[in-house]
Amino acid sequence: MPRSKYTALEKLDLLEQFKHSGLSASKFSKLHNLERRRLKRWQERYDCDGLEGLNEATKNKKYPVALKQAAVLAYLAGEGTLGELSLRFGLRSETQLQNWVIKYNEDKPLTVSPSRKQVPTMSRKTTFEERIKVVEYVIQDRHSYAEAAEYFQVSYQQARSWVLKAKNGGYEALVDNRGHP
Repeated sequence: MPRSKYTALEKLDLLEQFKHSGLSASKFSKLHNLERRRLKRWQERYDCDGLEGLNEATKNKKYPVALKQAAVLAYLAGEGTLGELSLRFGLRSETQLQNWVIKYNEDKPLTVSPSRKQVPTMSRKTTFEERIKVVEYVIQDRHSYAEAAEYFQVSYQQARSWVLKAKNGGYEALVDNRGHP
């Protein structure tokens, strides 16, 4: 389901209507039930990227750390507003730059977001003793479920399930009773 109720061509049509209407941005926006800022943002994207800039983003864009740092330092040096610098650095939103500035001011790294780590799925049978080792690895040694899953080559879900079963019903709950009447 699309996030925007307007296609790129509909946005372009509204921009053309606005240009030829002679109305102020506020009056045109009210007449077409739009936020004035949205109309301005569409115009900026169209001026920068043409019709492609009006297309809806289908996935989040990942920006290099160097670009993030350059944009943040430019903002902190007073080289422009959030909107101006967002356009200059090719960002889709002022909010993106604003979030980077907040991270920078909190001394958090401006790293590229890693994709979610894939934990291997369970492809082998485990013994009762192995399950106990997994539970103890998590509870006594204070490792995460993901670390236990990777170390013992089982799925994250199994490691978590075994730990929860052991906490609620003791080690007896780890016995595999499948196939037994």
